[in-house]
Amino acid sequence: MGAAIAAVVIAYAIGSVPVAWLTGRALKGIDIRAYGSGNVGASNVFQAVSRSLVVPVGLAQIAQGASGPLVARALDAPTSAQVAAGLAAVVAHNWNPWLRLSGGRGVGPAIGFLLVLSPFALAAFIAVSVAGVLLRAIPQGVAAAMLSTPVVASAAQDGTAVVAGCVVLAALVLLKRVLANGAPDARYERPRVWLTRLVYDRDDPDRDAWVRRNLDDLPAARP
Repeated sequence: MGAAIAAVVIAYAIGSVPVAWLTGRALKGIDIRAYGSGNVGASNVFQAVSRSLVVPVGLAQIAQGASGPLVARALDAPTSAQVAAGLAAVVAHNWNPWLRLSGGRGVGPAIGFLLVLSPFALAAFIAVSVAGVLLRAIPQGVAAAMLSTPVVASAAQDGTAVVAGCVVLAALVLLKRVLANGAPDARYERPRVWLTRLVYDRDDPDRDAWVRRNLDDLPAARP
């Protein structure tokens, strides 16, 4: 029990490091939540900070998700504790304690979770997500990919704990998509905006307008 608790606490602490937010602060002195999609993740770093940093930031967030299960394994904790630790990292990323419970969508840490605990589910996630890219339906592809993970984990006989973890993982990612980092602007019609968030992962039906919000006011990168 002690090892499991320690793993969850350590994973939560690692997941709470706001990599994308720190990148925006360090390079441009901005709060990334005020620009582009407002998401504290690699995709918004691409839009608002630096395209060249999307890969390292994304990899860092994947590592955060993988850290929980790996720490639990290093402490010889059972699979259920590995799942709990992985989910703790995702929760810390999505509802970051240092950013007043705002954060990212959890996709990066979710990939890290799957990488360690269910490689077959990760392969399905990647395949469905790529299909979404090819069909120019990226948000829908990611949602479908997340929902596919418990099905594939079950088919791969990854165990009850991992399958249940994938169910919770998908719920965390989709819940954060709907809640975002706060209530929608008053100009967006309710309840339609909640459906728009769930299906399109944004408040504004116009994707370009949404991901490029306030970008014309961005300061130059710091030397």
